[in-house]
Amino acid sequence: MSGYLVAFIIFPYVSRILGVANVGLVNFVDNTVQYFLLFASMGINVLGVREIARVKDNPGERNKVFSNLIGVNLLFTLLTLTAYFFIVTLSPQLSQYKELFYTGSAKILFTAFLIEWFYTGLEDFRYITIRSVAVKLLYVLSIFLLVRGPQDYKIYFYLTVAMTVVNAVINLLHARGYVKVDFKEIFNFRYIRQNITLGIYSVMTSMYLTFNVMYLGLVTDNVQVGYYTTAYKLYTVVLGFFSAFTSVMLPRMSALVSGEQTERFKRLVSKSFSAMSMFSMPLIMCSLVMAPQIVAVLAGPGYEGAVLPMRIIMPAVLFVGIAQVLALQILMPLQKEKILLTASVVGAAVAVTVNMLSVKALQGVGSAVVLLCSEFVVTMVYVIYIYRNKIVALPWSEIVKNLLVSLPSVAVAVLCAATIANEYISLGVGIVAAVLVWSVMMVAFRRETLVDVIGKRR
Repeated sequence: MSGYLVAFIIFPYVSRILGVANVGLVNFVDNTVQYFLLFASMGINVLGVREIARVKDNPGERNKVFSNLIGVNLLFTLLTLTAYFFIVTLSPQLSQYKELFYTGSAKILFTAFLIEWFYTGLEDFRYITIRSVAVKLLYVLSIFLLVRGPQDYKIYFYLTVAMTVVNAVINLLHARGYVKVDFKEIFNFRYIRQNITLGIYSVMTSMYLTFNVMYLGLVTDNVQVGYYTTAYKLYTVVLGFFSAFTSVMLPRMSALVSGEQTERFKRLVSKSFSAMSMFSMPLIMCSLVMAPQIVAVLAGPGYEGAVLPMRIIMPAVLFVGIAQVLALQILMPLQKEKILLTASVVGAAVAVTVNMLSVKALQGVGSAVVLLCSEFVVTMVYVIYIYRNKIVALPWSEIVKNLLVSLPSVAVAVLCAATIANEYISLGVGIVAAVLVWSVMMVAFRRETLVDVIGKRR
């Protein structure tokens, strides 16, 4: 969650200081780097968590698994870097920003040593949190001190890359107390097949996430990229609260599956679904209503073109929330990689089709439509598979109940947006009033609170 909160803190500052064109340029370069990073990492972030969680109590086996995973990750990283430099050098559209792209190569290289999957697999969340928050605070401070005008967009990008480098160095040094690298096992490559399968899933998923931004930048301009990425950034901040929860649950669910604790596994799935629907419904609807105020306050003048893309994207929070529970807490622990791959291929096919049909004409709005359609299709593939195979019973009634409970808070948001002219006051009053009304409704209808959900997780 700290990652999304940092974005929430620095984005209003950076968007105003750099301007929409420079924000669009930096996001175009960073998303292109992220796209290559998908090929370097492939499925290591999911595969690593699952496999380390499986052997975390066996030091000898843990050393072997860690070494195997590092070796596979390095192999794909070196191959990707070779292709990356080749493409950046030969492509006119990329080589004009070659200084930024060459700097971005450090992000690809050092991500191989980030080994966040190792600590997540060990469920050492205390260390992850302390290190992450400390580095991010340093990053925020550096942004405020060094990024002072539109000409500092390069410094902003350099600092973003440096954050990955610093995290990787700290993680490597800290890992010496947990694991030893077996150099013979590095070249074992026994996880190549699983890494490729999960990697294809990540690459296909990127067709409507990372590639979406890259394609928009290639067929339009940096301003349109700025509009869309502004809307997407605000969307990810909202989505981040659910992503943080579901990602943390992956190693625990894998351990339960390994220990054949079926009932506890199903109970946690139900509670996760309840927590997701409880918070997503009011957030989505209130964000749709107050999108102009949110963009005006967080991004500033000149970003009005982000309002419509944001309104189109926000319903995807519900689809992604459901998909994350189904994928990260059910399908991945059960090693159903083929279903994940199938869903990602279907989503990618929809993304490519809608990209070709809409983005050139609709620009940033078209990219938002791509995201919404793709996420919906992927979620439906998961739901159909879960139902057909009767893996777990999903409490769909929770969504309906939470929708009804959220309606009064949405009415308050509509009232504030319509009657208060000042965006800052309107957004502030709207948030406070909506939260208060939602809380009263939760108590009145005896709905579970977050404390209840977390308390019953175990």
